[in-house]
Amino acid sequence: MDARDTADRQLHELSEHGCWELVASAVVGRVGWHGSDGITIVPVNFVLDGRQVLVRTAAYSAMARECDDAPVAFEVDRHDPLARAGWSVLIRGRAHIDFRAADDEPTVDVWPSGARPLHLRIDPTDVSGRRLRPSS
Repeated sequence: MDARDTADRQLHELSEHGCWELVASAVVGRVGWHGSDGITIVPVNFVLDGRQVLVRTAAYSAMARECDDAPVAFEVDRHDPLARAGWSVLIRGRAHIDFRAADDEPTVDVWPSGARPLHLRIDPTDVSGRRLRPSS
């Protein structure tokens, strides 16, 4: 690919609705927060519960200790290195640990083994995203 192929390629801002559609298509994202060790970012499985992000975590995890009633960032993305295209959505909000989840909550399919009895719920305050489309 030469410079002429990429010269007109622009990042496009996504609408909030478009951001939520892309997030709903994914099952892995990353939660970031500022804790006792500085900025921490960890990959997690998640589901959407309306316009909230729901994550399961272990009771002894840094996420459980440091994210309850704290500001967090949640990011989801996809990329295609061959097409040099992709998208990224960033959700900023406040996290809350739910010690007793309701029976009607969606189930998070957690890939790693081990008990993750706590639900971390992210209440969004800001949603933004960008997309880079493949060149035509």
